[in-house]
Amino acid sequence: MISVTSSALPELACEAGRAHWEQAVREALIDAFVSTMYGPAPHATEVACRLTERREWAGLRGAQRLGLEVRIAIQKYSFPVSVALYLPPVARVLPPLVLGPNFAGNASVDPDPAIPLDTGWMRDEPAWGMAGNRATPATRGIHQGRWPLADILKRGYAAAVWYDGDICPDDPAICRPVLEAGFGGAIAAWAWGFSRVLDAVIPLGMVDSRRIAAVGHSRHGKAALWAAANDRRLGLAVSNNSGAGGARLWRDAGGETIADLFDRFPHWFASPLKSFAGRENALPFDQHQLLALAAPRAVLVASADDDAWAGPADERRAVEAARPAFALYGRAEALSWQHRPGGHGIGPADWARFLDFADRVFAAN
Repeated sequence: MISVTSSALPELACEAGRAHWEQAVREALIDAFVSTMYGPAPHATEVACRLTERREWAGLRGAQRLGLEVRIAIQKYSFPVSVALYLPPVARVLPPLVLGPNFAGNASVDPDPAIPLDTGWMRDEPAWGMAGNRATPATRGIHQGRWPLADILKRGYAAAVWYDGDICPDDPAICRPVLEAGFGGAIAAWAWGFSRVLDAVIPLGMVDSRRIAAVGHSRHGKAALWAAANDRRLGLAVSNNSGAGGARLWRDAGGETIADLFDRFPHWFASPLKSFAGRENALPFDQHQLLALAAPRAVLVASADDDAWAGPADERRAVEAARPAFALYGRAEALSWQHRPGGHGIGPADWARFLDFADRVFAAN
């Protein structure tokens, strides 16, 4: 059983009412997170989308898979992103969409041999079939459980997935050209990627633009929350085991610290955050304020009881501290904390809970 301890946190400043929150407090918080933690993200000068294939998907009768080649430009820098878009069997209305990046390429979540292996740089992970900084045939289908596509489509949802390295490779040296294009860190780039994929998918007219959920596990959960803070098209952000720099509070928290993050992943966050290593309580904000930035849209923070590094008790504290912002809109039910036994990971049972919550959130849309 997770216990919750009290800690003095920066106030949300909701007491002055909704107008003050929206016109003054919210923008000031965005600026603070940009300048101290996530860093900036540049304006995309072009987002172009080309349909490369459309076929019936073998994983579920009546479902379709679309291959999209998305080119995103920032001045002279270009990102080629391969997006796999899955559509459920034909319904009378446009389906809601869940979207998010994967860790090892689209072929890792769908073993169909027609999906090419991603040819971009990948961190070597022998257990995932990644060697020589590339995907190998052993990578195919290795993460089917992390994106249980048949389960998602049976629930009536569309799904869009892409490899996070197509936006920003997860390595401090390899990602340098991306960051030099105007990003404060890789988390900001991956969050930006949610929005740019949406820019490509929504004009196709195949999904309901009023019912869109950003879903991320671990570092992708950090990115999903920051994406929702900045992109109001995202009606729901699902953060699974996101921990430090995601849904977990910094103050008086256990688990991963700022020093740990910069030691292992110096490219994830903006450099000013490093100055708060060992003095997290001095930060001018805390992560409950990040969750509050999504209000009145929905946020689901999913924790695992044994995931001590991510700090499940401190993720719960953040949710409770963010509630006043959602109460401003009469939307207390739109913010939820869920937990399960076990450790760091994501699988079909987690997705079932995510979609149950999404059903409730989107029911009125």
